[in-house]
Amino acid sequence: MVKVMQSVKIPSFQRLRGEEAVKALNEFIAELEEQRGKELTDKQTNALIKLAKGLMTSVKTEMWSITSRKEIAEAHEMSSKDLLLWKGYSVRKRQFL
Repeated sequence: MVKVMQSVKIPSFQRLRGEEAVKALNEFIAELEEQRGKELTDKQTNALIKLAKGLMTSVKTEMWSITSRKEIAEAHEMSSKDLLLWKGYSVRKRQFL
């Protein structure tokens, strides 16, 4: 007997980035916890929470990366003296503030 695979329509979702994505993932985790032992087994709940936390890590890493690139671009526009002061270093005293 040959089984025929049926197609499944995948619903569309709004794209979220940054803090919005982290907030949505936290809400998803809370929803999963509510369903623990009801609609989902503990094993299923734990697997989905682990996946959601992995996605949050990825989103946060992307956010930090974007912030770092902006800071680097801003730093390139500064003079050397301004850059040292920006990093909390006193040029005159040669010590950290």
